[in-house]
Amino acid sequence: MNTKFLGKTLVASALVLTTLGTGLHSSYLGLDTNKVVKTAKAEEKITDGQLWKKVKDSLIDSDIISGNKDEDIKVTYSLKDDNSSSVSAPGNDNGDNFNQKIDFKGLKQIDLTKENVYDDFNKELDTKKTWDSLTTKLKDKGLVADGQKVTIHCNDKSNNTNTTVSGKVGEGISSNSGTTFKKRFIDKITIE
Repeated sequence: MNTKFLGKTLVASALVLTTLGTGLHSSYLGLDTNKVVKTAKAEEKITDGQLWKKVKDSLIDSDIISGNKDEDIKVTYSLKDDNSSSVSAPGNDNGDNFNQKIDFKGLKQIDLTKENVYDDFNKELDTKKTWDSLTTKLKDKGLVADGQKVTIHCNDKSNNTNTTVSGKVGEGISSNSGTTFKKRFIDKITIE
């Protein structure tokens, strides 16, 4: 066996792995450099305002809230030191006024308060579509992971009923498929 050839092959392999690890020259191999950068950024600490904004945007994109001043969004999250904290703001806020760096570990709960919300007052949402959309948006933003249980709670004050839909991220819903929520009564989302 040619040891000189083997040595050069090992050096070349190490060089490729090193440049991939740093994100440099990965485009030569047909890799998406944005994914390399995105992964590196996900490991950085974020502010509580950035976290709150990611949750708010996911809620708007999933049609759970409209993003107006009459909606209040409270996000409770756990930190890597196993403590928990929360941040709360009206739906029309952009989160810029919260700038505390956090060592984010995971979401625990999202509480929603809606007062005098006239937009979409009687709008009904399909539970499966709403759950699928929300979990996809949260997962895309790195806020939940496959295997976590997410439950959406709807406390319908017009007929005194509580409806929930839950399931595991990456697997789908396991309860109440085919039912609907009244948008204005969705008041809590829990993540386990």
